[in-house]
Amino acid sequence: MKTRSSVCMKKGNRTSERAFTLSEVLISLMATMILLTISVPLFSLLKGYDYYSELSVDQLSAVIQWEINQCRSYNVSDHSISLIDKQNRHIVMEKYGKIFRRTVDGSGHETLIQNVGAISFVHESPSILMEVKIHDQPYTRKIHLP
Repeated sequence: MKTRSSVCMKKGNRTSERAFTLSEVLISLMATMILLTISVPLFSLLKGYDYYSELSVDQLSAVIQWEINQCRSYNVSDHSISLIDKQNRHIVMEKYGKIFRRTVDGSGHETLIQNVGAISFVHESPSILMEVKIHDQPYTRKIHLP
């Protein structure tokens, strides 16, 4: 009698087989597939959502909204907003490098948001549509006009 050493081992007069049955293979394959199916969506959660960028854009939108509500006149261009406030100060909010800044009468500046890839404003009466890209993620907000 020929025996295969990897499958059968002879112990005395009887052979003991060491192999997986078809049902064992199918059950382990099914369990593996279920685990993989569940784990793929979980891996996307590991990347996480950038709540800091979302909050920064919300705060920028609130600041611009407040400035527009307090101004006498405004001018919207593609990448900046110019305002004349009640004290006749000229306020410009514009992208400068990777920041979006606010200057008053051309002197000094205040950083409103950092890591800005691109920012654009579209004047759609009765609102301004602002789109900000941070880390290649676009955020869109509406600023309502008085």
